[in-house]
Parts: sequence; C-alpha cells; structure tokens
Amino acid sequence: MLRLFRKPQPEKPHDWYHAAALEDRQEYDAFGPWVYEISKESEMPPRFRFAYAKHHGARFFLKIPVDADRRNMRPGMDLYFAVLAIDENGLSIYRLVDNRIVSDQCAWDEVAAIRNGSDLLLGTLSLLMTSGIEIELSFNNVSKRLMEDASDFVRHRCAGPTQVPSLPATLPNIAITDHFFHAMFLTTQKRSSMPIAVVHFDPPGQRCLDRDGRRRMTTGLMLLAAPDELVIINRDRPTRRSFQASYTAITTFVSLVRLNGYAFRQAATGGARPRFHELLLRLGGQDLLLSCLAVPDTVLTRLDDLGVARLAEKAEPSIEA
Repeated sequence: MLRLFRKPQPEKPHDWYHAAALEDRQEYDAFGPWVYEISKESEMPPRFRFAYAKHHGARFFLKIPVDADRRNMRPGMDLYFAVLAIDENGLSIYRLVDNRIVSDQCAWDEVAAIRNGSDLLLGTLSLLMTSGIEIELSFNNVSKRLMEDASDFVRHRCAGPTQVPSLPATLPNIAITDHFFHAMFLTTQKRSSMPIAVVHFDPPGQRCLDRDGRRRMTTGLMLLAAPDELVIINRDRPTRRSFQASYTAITTFVSLVRLNGYAFRQAATGGARPRFHELLLRLGGQDLLLSCLAVPDTVLTRLDDLGVARLAEKAEPSIEA
C-alpha cells in the first residue's frame, strides 16, 4: 500500500517588527545616530516620558541615542540613554544608568566650565561643576552642531551679570603655526559673541619630558581670552609617543566669574628636553591643571589684572585639562 508523506513546512520566522506596538515601531523607524529635538510628548522616549510636562517649553529639549547598531535593536528597547533640557533657569539631565533613571538638576551658578570633545565620530559634552564632579554625555558627531549650539547657550548663561574687564588694548601678536589649532581658533571665534584673542600657544610636535620623565612629543596647547571667558584648546593629553596618532580635540570654556584662584609651578630648566610648567585653575571645588611648555606670561598677567587670588600651595588637581 502506497502512503504519501507531506514534507513538513518550515516555521515562519517571528515577525518582531509587526508584532510590536505602533508607538514602538514609530520610535524604532526614526532611530539612528542623531540627537533629536523633542517637540511633542509622543517623541519622548517612554522611560523619560514623566519629565515631559516639566520641560516641554525648554529652549533645548534633546534626546540622545544609545551607542548601538540599528540591526541589534528592536522596537520596545531603550533606544535613548539620556534626555537633556536647557532653559533660562538651568539644566536638567536625565540618564539611564543600570536600568534606572538618574537625574541631575544644575543651576547656572553651579556650572564652572563646559567642555566640548571630539574624537572622530565620538562627541562629548561635559559639564564641570563647582562641586568638583563632571557630568559627561557622549553622542555621535553627526549631531555636533546641535550640541555646540546647546553648549553656547549654557556658556552665555554661566557668564552671569557680573561685569569683567575688557581685553587689554595691546596683546602680544602670537602666531598660530599649526593647521589644526588655527582651524580651532577660527571655529571658536565664530562661536564667540565677544572679541577673542590668542594669549598662549605651544605648538605640537616639540620634544619634551612628561611628568614621569619619559621622552615624549607635545600635542599642543592654545589658550584664548575673551572678556568673560578663558578658552582652553588641546588634544586631551599634553604628550604622545613619537609615532602615535591623535584625533582628539578638546575645547574647554571657563567662565571667569567662577575662577577664584590659581597657582603656577615653573619647571626646572636644563637638559636636552624641556619639562612642562603647570598652571592650576581653581573653580570652586573644581581644579583644572594645564601643562604649558612655555611660561604663559600673558595668561598670568590677565589673571592678576582680574584680581584672581594666587594660591599659596598647588593642590592635586581633579581634572587635567
């Protein structure tokens, strides 16, 4: 007797996209590396939706995506790790940390400095607080312009109403001999609403000794002065090995009204390779340490003219700028 057997049909793969809720699919469809401005409640990531009513009128209301490939994500997952709200009264930052929401509320007088960082596709926005802590948000540099606009809004509010002396009529004519630092100067100049001038420049590629006495090359340092700010531009670390590539660019905007002390330690002279002088800037509980190959005479004079107190002893810094 002949029996016919039907070949079993393979099971259809689970349709995870259409099985998800419409709202989750819409969020997933828009997901990418971009930082988005939130304009309505439905655009708020579900985890952070509780904060919409409080901040929907903010000047900057941004959601920052997780650093993940789209192919590894699914509708209903946490696609955004932070929400940033900036208004006339200060900043509110909500972050997803270890599956829970951590929030920081920052008034303008609590922000000592703001830092923009870039390393190829990685961008960072850091708030250096007068309490000594640092709050950092990372994002894809496709949204660099938007995050810089948010940074500039913060800078102008942190300057405060206090009047500070204008730039001296005569400043040394410091030539910027490096393409990277020249481009960074032009970029910073465009972002500044006040006159800005170069007050110190250490070109990159100079032979030196680091703090541990190892032979290294400098990565460069440029300091810019504005009537209400000191701008620090560097490559994150002051030295590199001879053939080590560096793609990092760091710009730190220091509000002069937060500056309440400085210390300067001059390096010993002599030897085939110079060591770094160290300039410490104190902003409440926040310390910034600058490594300068040449003595920053113009900066020191500027600090004295502003009446910034010279510290008796150089304390250990919390952050190396």
